[in-house]
Amino acid sequence: MVKCGRTARPRRREIIMDLWVSAVLVTLVSVLIAAVSTVATMKLVDTKKLKSDMEEVKEWQRKFKIARETKDPQALQEVIDSQSRIMQIQTSMMGAQCKPQLIFYIPFLIIWAVLNSVFGASPVAILPFNPQKALPFLEGYLGVSVPGSGFGLYFWSWYMLTAFGLGTLIRKAFNLGFP
Repeated sequence: MVKCGRTARPRRREIIMDLWVSAVLVTLVSVLIAAVSTVATMKLVDTKKLKSDMEEVKEWQRKFKIARETKDPQALQEVIDSQSRIMQIQTSMMGAQCKPQLIFYIPFLIIWAVLNSVFGASPVAILPFNPQKALPFLEGYLGVSVPGSGFGLYFWSWYMLTAFGLGTLIRKAFNLGFP
């Protein structure tokens, strides 16, 4: 709609609806990527072995800490003797955890690039509070202050927030919350 050579500004309701749709879309993409990644991890990684290896490493670390604190030479020698085996276990654990990431890295980058080009540097979600008052350096990095509404998060900051929060819940739901 053009009046007197000016373009009409979008109404507040339209802006809120656009933000709602974009926030839900980014959240759904985040959940979908987390779910696919979790299922791939379950299929490609021996999670039972990974959990038992993690417990073994954790137990070794506990013994190492006690041996170091007590300065018991026999306990220290015992822990040091098993250190190379523990390092091999940690290396194999890291490799096992990276398998699904290697498969999904390129598709993730493509999805990220498409969404980032769609949303760019405009807010996709509005926090109901304005953290910029306490942390003024956030302006421009994570989002922008939206007068009368709160703090508008950019695509990447909203994606990270939802990916970390909901991804953890999805992994726990699939019993992949490693210790």
